[in-house]
Amino acid sequence: MRALTSATTICRVLVRLDRIEASGALRLRGRGREGVVLLKRGRVIGANVDRRVATAPAHVVEGVYRMCGWEGVSLELEHEGAGASWWRLDRCTRAGDLALQTMRREVAIMGAASVRAELRDGHYRLTPVGEHLLQGTVLPSEEQALVPWLARGVRGDDVTVLPDCGPAAYRFLCTLKLLRAVAPQARGAYPLLLRKRQQVRRQASPHALLDLADGSHEGDARRALRKLVRDLHPDRFSGSVPPALQRASGEIVTALVDAEAALTSRRRG
Repeated sequence: MRALTSATTICRVLVRLDRIEASGALRLRGRGREGVVLLKRGRVIGANVDRRVATAPAHVVEGVYRMCGWEGVSLELEHEGAGASWWRLDRCTRAGDLALQTMRREVAIMGAASVRAELRDGHYRLTPVGEHLLQGTVLPSEEQALVPWLARGVRGDDVTVLPDCGPAAYRFLCTLKLLRAVAPQARGAYPLLLRKRQQVRRQASPHALLDLADGSHEGDARRALRKLVRDLHPDRFSGSVPPALQRASGEIVTALVDAEAALTSRRRG
């Protein structure tokens, strides 16, 4: 697999130039090779990579993707007007969209283990960079389904169990992380809700549901139940999550109460 160093450098620069609505010629060089991306107010209006002129936005993506494979890439933004006018595109595209499409291709060839290592056990939320990057961007359905969750924060390991999300959304999260469009956040009640939802679906033991070790005392179960119910009560999620997860919150609380009752009755018996 190709190293991500050049890809992340190039794509992050493109996102930055989009945000500041930069104009000029972004010149990229790497071991005797050269490419130029023309920009006007943050939009890509032309590109020439290894003397191959792009005639459509898809060609620009392909050219930038090739440059991401170069070693020792250097970047320099030259003054506005640099580059030949005759190889400008008839239809321009945002520099941020170009970065997103390119990085998406890089992540697509990453192994599953590498993607998991990149995301680890983080809880991610959109950054201002991400909010700008995704504004008005047309996304595939799985990726689009993930965006509202990122606005409030989501645990990486929970992405594939979210409604209408799946493996593609998980890789999209990795793409956004590499672009600094999402950043790890402290955990809260919401990722706990998703974790408990998974445990209930898998019919986890009463000890696991209450986050208790084997051999814990009756009072431990009661304290654990109070804490979890406080964090996971349906009132905590009213209006902040889709109806499916609001219903799940009630089911989880019921399962937690049953788990505490099972442990209590077992000890008394």
